[in-house]
Order: sequence, then C-alpha cells, then structure tokens
Amino acid sequence: MTGRLLRLFLAVLAGLTGPLASWAASGDPAISVSCRTPRKGDPVVVLVTAGGAVDNLVLRWKGSDWPMREIAPGRYEGLIGVDLEDPEGPVPLSAAGFHGNVRFLAETGLVVSPREFPVQELTLPEGMAEFDNATLQRIEAEAMELSRRFSRVTPPRRRPPFLPPVEKYLPANFGSRRVINGDPRMPHAAVDIRLPQGTPVHAIADGQVAYAGEQFFGGKSVVIDHGGGVFSVYYHLKEYSVPEGREIARGDRIGSVGATGRATGPHLHFGVRVPGGRVDPTLLLALPGR
Repeated sequence: MTGRLLRLFLAVLAGLTGPLASWAASGDPAISVSCRTPRKGDPVVVLVTAGGAVDNLVLRWKGSDWPMREIAPGRYEGLIGVDLEDPEGPVPLSAAGFHGNVRFLAETGLVVSPREFPVQELTLPEGMAEFDNATLQRIEAEAMELSRRFSRVTPPRRRPPFLPPVEKYLPANFGSRRVINGDPRMPHAAVDIRLPQGTPVHAIADGQVAYAGEQFFGGKSVVIDHGGGVFSVYYHLKEYSVPEGREIARGDRIGSVGATGRATGPHLHFGVRVPGGRVDPTLLLALPGR
C-alpha cells in the first residue's frame, strides 16, 4: 500500500471508529463511590477522575442520565441515592461523556443492601383515613404536579455541607411502614421533627424555590431545587416566606414549623430527593461539602 493510500485508509478508519474509541489520555479513567454496598435510603457520592476535560459528562444510574460537576481539572463529582423502596442486589453505575470524538466511559456497580425500617401503627378518626372522590382527585393532581417539579433537572451547584433545617434537629420515622387503622400505607419517605409551632425553618443549601403552596397532605409546603436532581422538602409549615422561583442561600429562613395539612400536631416533615430516589435526610446532612 502506498503512503498516500495508507494515510487515506487511516483517515477513513478514524472517521468510522472515532466516536466509539475509548479515551487513552494520560491517566486511566476511574470511577469511585463513597460506598459500594449502600443500604436502602442511602445517598452515595460518586467521583470520576479522567486524564483531562470531559464534555457532557453524565452519571448513568437506574436508567437515567444525571449531570456531574467539575470540582478540579479532570475531576468530577455526582450525588446519587438508593430509594428506600429499591430492591436489594446489584445495580450498574457508569459515567459517560466525550472528548471531541473520543468516547469516555468508566463503569462500576453497587450492591443494594437490606435495611430494616420500623412499623408505625396509627389510629385516626374515620374522616382522616377515608377520602371522597373530590379529595382523591385533588390528592392525585397535587402528586402529579410535584412529580413534574421533581423531574426538572437543573445544573449541579457547588456543594457545601448541608445545614440542618432547624436548630434542634431530632429526626424520627424515616422509612417507617405506616399502618393506619389496620391498613398498610406507603412508607414514610422523610423524617419528622417535633418542635413548637412557629420554630424557624431554614434552607439546607443554596437553591431555587421549585414549589411554594398548600397541599392536602403536606399543608403549607416548600420544595427547594438544589441543582443536579437534588431537592429538599418541607411540609406542614405554619407559614412560608419564600415565593416560587426565588433564589435562596444556605441558611435562609423559608418558613416556620406548623401543623397544616394532615398533621396530628406541630412538626416539620423534612425529606430529600437525589438522583435515584428518596434518601434519609440525616445521612445527607452528614456528607462533607465539596
């Protein structure tokens, strides 16, 4: 083969295989996780180290792509979670992106471990446990609207340590399987913090108010979008002081503890969602900032 034909052959071959080639830059791509055997309800920090910049790098977790944030040249971070109702067993995890036409791919996997949740039996007046058709329609509409808000994924933000939403943070009931008047219900995907009515409630991190309104179950409620698929949820507020769309800072006052909605007394229902589902807020608060 002449030199000209050889160069032409190599150029055509590069054009055919370029998008599928693995990155061979200095340093092997690597993906590491804060825990390889997380329990149900655990958040997991993912770090990706590459030999250089990666364009459009995403984490592929539970059938969806989630954006990552560059924390240093060639180093990226993502936050995912194991939903409290996920099945036990292995789950694949990968990071994928491109450097020009060269594909970057780093793969690993997690093994979801069991976790025992308490069973909470409640006895409520009949009117609090059974709903008419109009109320059921309202509940369904509110759930669909919140699901729409949660599905919006904004760019990841810098992650300082998360701040407890109240000064006296004494959480209870995460994941408890509630049995109301003998009827098993959905698990409690948040913690309850019992405090006097009017106790100030603060944002756990920088973000934008994704929802501020009143719901049948949650009463006066606020949802904050912290970027990258991370949300915090505050229900049963006496009042809220932030409108939808407002940018807020970590520690900003967003309302106060109340007993609105379906509440048996003053408390804060505090939940968090990360890419992959609903996780234990107390474990999220324990993560170091980055």
